[in-house]
Amino acid sequence: MKYVVIVAIVVLFVRIDFWLGLFDRASENFSANNDEATTVEINSGRETIPIGKDSNFKTDPRATFFSLLEYFRISPIAETRERAINILKTNPKMFDQKLDKQLESQIFRWRDLLNNNEPELVNFLLDLMTVLQGENQIMINKFFSLWMEIDMEKFIKAYSRTKDTNCMIATTFGDNIPEEEKINLYFDRETDLKIFLNKEKIDPVHRALANSCLLVLGVQISKMTNESNVTTDNEGVSP
Repeated sequence: MKYVVIVAIVVLFVRIDFWLGLFDRASENFSANNDEATTVEINSGRETIPIGKDSNFKTDPRATFFSLLEYFRISPIAETRERAINILKTNPKMFDQKLDKQLESQIFRWRDLLNNNEPELVNFLLDLMTVLQGENQIMINKFFSLWMEIDMEKFIKAYSRTKDTNCMIATTFGDNIPEEEKINLYFDRETDLKIFLNKEKIDPVHRALANSCLLVLGVQISKMTNESNVTTDNEGVSP
């Protein structure tokens, strides 16, 4: 009887182990199938979009161009200038003849680069003067003219690389200057030019440009002085 009970217990445990094994295998199969179904469902609902067609990857040339101008203000290197000019040449309709206020604002933020006499700035301004047209080109000239008040010698050396050999820029101002104050600034520019021309060794090209600037200023100063004298004489005449 004792042996019969022992055998019965062993058989019972074997059967229990058998059923537990079946249950574990069934659970594993169900879990695997469920994961596969989930994966298929997720993958089927997802579409791969090529980068070229994804609007998130599309680049706005104008926005990129202005970002490069700002980056150049922080780090004036040739690579940034070349990338910006390439965008400008590739998109010729980005700026037309009319003054672009955003462009003007961004360019005039480069004043510190003028104060620091950054050599790469000259290259950028010359490139912009070549590519831009109309009022935007005039705006670049106005910004360039600020250099005369900062460092006349550096201005002459840089501006000699432009096509303006007659130095018509000599009477241009980058800022809005009241008419009555312009003549004093003209006199200051004239003085700085004479100091520059009195140097012992001057490149012939730089000397020629400085003399042209001096001539243009002399004509303008004479004109304004005569107008001032006429106005004074008229005021002194009794009605």
